Amino acid sequence: MKGCVLRLALYLPMLALFLVLFSIREPFPALVLDPEAEGLGLAPVAAFFFWFAMLYLLDTRRARNDLDTARAALGRGLRDGESAVVYGTVEERGPLLEAPFTGAECVGYHYVVQHNSGGRMGTVTDFEGFALTPFVIRGPLGALAVLVPSGKEIFYEIPFERLKGDDVFARVERYLQATDYGEPGGLFGDVSRRETTDGPGSFKQDQKNGAEPDLGTCTFRQKVLRPRDEVHVAGIYSEAKQAIEPDPDDIMKPLHVVPGGEASLVRKIRSKRKGAVVSAALGLAVVAIYVLAFLPRTS
Repeated sequence: MKGCVLRLALYLPMLALFLVLFSIREPFPALVLDPEAEGLGLAPVAAFFFWFAMLYLLDTRRARNDLDTARAALGRGLRDGESAVVYGTVEERGPLLEAPFTGAECVGYHYVVQHNSGGRMGTVTDFEGFALTPFVIRGPLGALAVLVPSGKEIFYEIPFERLKGDDVFARVERYLQATDYGEPGGLFGDVSRRETTDGPGSFKQDQKNGAEPDLGTCTFRQKVLRPRDEVHVAGIYSEAKQAIEPDPDDIMKPLHVVPGGEASLVRKIRSKRKGAVVSAALGLAVVAIYVLAFLPRTS
């Protein structure tokens, strides 16, 4: 959550920069700002594309660092307390869980029930829950446990699957009726939440927001982490625990389980670079439109 807020905050200085640049008028090169200048509405658009380009570049750099870190550890092994990136296959170390909406055996899941309320509220999340059982990643460096505090962030990069069908509807209905969400509370007294945890890497939480909706109007989505899935994680290596833990100093990127191994990191680097180029090109196109269509009228 903190990482998302910081990324959004990067847009503000970018927006301020383009508002200033698009406000500059004669006499050049003096900075004479005109808040009512024609074409000023293009400034947020240009800032948006260049902001996206910057985010893509940051992600490219991180993926490149992750790949270099993973390859370096393969050559010399892991060192206690250092940043580490490990990849391999998921292997359970506790009783397998049952995914609520499909019944599939898994080591972790995240589900949401949502409906479209229309108007300003848009999509509303009515029910949400997640759980994780202890597991290790078995790869070239051995079997390493993944120890994370309770939270859904670990599933962030695993894609949701939208579920349909009578069987799914019946499972959702049974699960929601059988689950104890606890007493309502929160700021407005309409949120019910029950959480259990057995320590890092083992937790369960179910949350209900407000009154129960008509399930016939809802959409059901679920993501699961299965045994034998190929994944990678980035965190801090603990030799004593033979585990990967979150980096407490890295608020931009909490520990995520990311589908795929070394090849997925290579693909990610290429994809993010391409995204940066496309976003920058679109930003330059907006600047060109402003210069050609609006600047000559007032210069």
